[in-house]
Amino acid sequence: MKKRLSAIILTGLLSVSLTLGGCGAGADKNSSTDSGGTSYDAARDDAAAAEDSVSTEMSKKLEAEDPTYNQEIADMDSAEGGGESGALAGNTAEIIKTQDQKLIFTYDYTVETKEFDSFYKKVTDKTTQLGGYVERSDTDGNAVDSSNRYSYLVLRIPAEKMQQMLSLLDSDANITYQSCQSENVTLQYVDMESHVKALRTEQEALLKLMEKADKLKDIIALQNQLTQVRYEIESYESQLRMYDNKVDYSTLHLNITEVDRTTNVKSTETSFFDEISSGFSDNVYALGLWLRSLAVWLISSLPILVPLAVIVAALFFFIRRKSKNRRSRSQQAIERQDDDRQDDDTQDDDRHDDES
Repeated sequence: MKKRLSAIILTGLLSVSLTLGGCGAGADKNSSTDSGGTSYDAARDDAAAAEDSVSTEMSKKLEAEDPTYNQEIADMDSAEGGGESGALAGNTAEIIKTQDQKLIFTYDYTVETKEFDSFYKKVTDKTTQLGGYVERSDTDGNAVDSSNRYSYLVLRIPAEKMQQMLSLLDSDANITYQSCQSENVTLQYVDMESHVKALRTEQEALLKLMEKADKLKDIIALQNQLTQVRYEIESYESQLRMYDNKVDYSTLHLNITEVDRTTNVKSTETSFFDEISSGFSDNVYALGLWLRSLAVWLISSLPILVPLAVIVAALFFFIRRKSKNRRSRSQQAIERQDDDRQDDDTQDDDRHDDES
């Protein structure tokens, strides 16, 4: 029964292929026809006649092998419509119920650590130990200039062993953010598997038909259909492999930040006084960091600050001396004016004495 059903489906596909080929040929012929050529209607009639001939011939061959062939075609035609699609949907639902769910898990974690190098090595070594691999690794910062470093990792770890990696993060680092997302792809996976199974059945039937085909146009039509079927099988299998990889290996997006002091993560159990104490401690620590940064800047800038201070001091003394000299000259001029005024007064007094 399965063999006859496959043959029936393939005969229908062959008819459609020949119909499309005939229409295409008729259209090409119509586009290149001149006043003395064959018309489009004649080409279309020839294609239809060829299709009927091939279909009739192959139907006779299949009927000779199985006398119930024509009856099965009639039963399939009467069953077309909602019945077939409903049965397929029902079968898919039953398969989903009886097989494991295909779940894709994606984790996103942000952690802080005081020992960046050792923690980074622990994470990568643990990934290899669990049978996973590092898909991406980006690191920024430099330990030489005392700047805090940052690293972004994309880790692919077997789904059943992901909890071991999360336990490592929880014990060896301070987790400031975490999230987990899951995607159920069971329906898509089962649908693709059904397509692949149907296409492989069709491929086997096409190969058997090619062994019996004795006309060139039949062989070409079957070969074209086989090429299309193989392409669809490879496409579906590629998507299935991609789903298998995502299901088998969960993805962990890990952000690692190097810090001198870890952040206090608030919880529902944190009291009011604990929050005040934590905030005060954080502010004192921030002030200490600022003073430390200021001291580092001053000391590291001495090669620039010392010559600059010398130049500023020299300018200051030069301007001060110049201003002092100016004030001295002004004072001397004032004193001369006073002396001259006193001399004039003395001469006036002498003159008055002489007159008297």
